[in-house]
Amino acid sequence: MEWLTTKTEYDGLPLYLRLPNYKNVWEFRVKYPQLVCITHVFDSVKDNGLPADEYNKSLMDFDREIVNLFDPNKNGIVFLVETYGGARNYWFYITDSKFFFNVFEELKIKHSDKKLELDYQNDSHWNFIKDYPIKLYKPE
Repeated sequence: MEWLTTKTEYDGLPLYLRLPNYKNVWEFRVKYPQLVCITHVFDSVKDNGLPADEYNKSLMDFDREIVNLFDPNKNGIVFLVETYGGARNYWFYITDSKFFFNVFEELKIKHSDKKLELDYQNDSHWNFIKDYPIKLYKPE
């Protein structure tokens, strides 16, 4: 997957954003109405909230696994990865939250050494993307 990246600042701390380079992310809107965020709270951070360098390198395989949790043609898409304030948030739109709970539970069991949190809600109009403080994708 090709990623677009940017670094900015929010409340005086660095904010790193990664977006998959979808040709048209909006084509998925009708199919994937559920907004899901998996938060990984870091074990080792710098003073500015970013992960410590060696620790961050150790997360590469884990990161790859999370961003590839779903098949974009079947059950969901990752659309944003935020690194900020001692955590990394993986944002998805998915089709079925019940299916996702099973996926998340399996992920927690497989990576019991990591602090993972889950948040989800219905967002069929994709207001999260539209209202995000930084323009993520071109408007539909």
